[in-house]
Amino acid sequence: MSLPAEIREEAPALFHDLRIDDVDAEAHADFVIGRVLDRGTMRSVRALYRYYGAPRIREFFERGGGDRVSARTRALWLDYFGLDGTKCTKRSSPRIKSPFFHP
Repeated sequence: MSLPAEIREEAPALFHDLRIDDVDAEAHADFVIGRVLDRGTMRSVRALYRYYGAPRIREFFERGGGDRVSARTRALWLDYFGLDGTKCTKRSSPRIKSPFFHP
């Protein structure tokens, strides 16, 4: 599925490290949402919002997608959706070899 024109026009700034034609809007949805929310302009964020809709963007954060964006971007969107930031962050498992690991 192709990305909206507004996002494709900003591709050099949003996706500077890959070819825009390799990005599939559905298969790479979390990647696209994270990049546009973090690096996009108001124009591209509006296009993203129209394309994916509020429920899909909210779900992105509920599943821990906030790790893909800056702290400022995460705070803005968590507040916008009224989400608890502690529940929207992936937790890593402790490293058993770590000197700080206590079972």
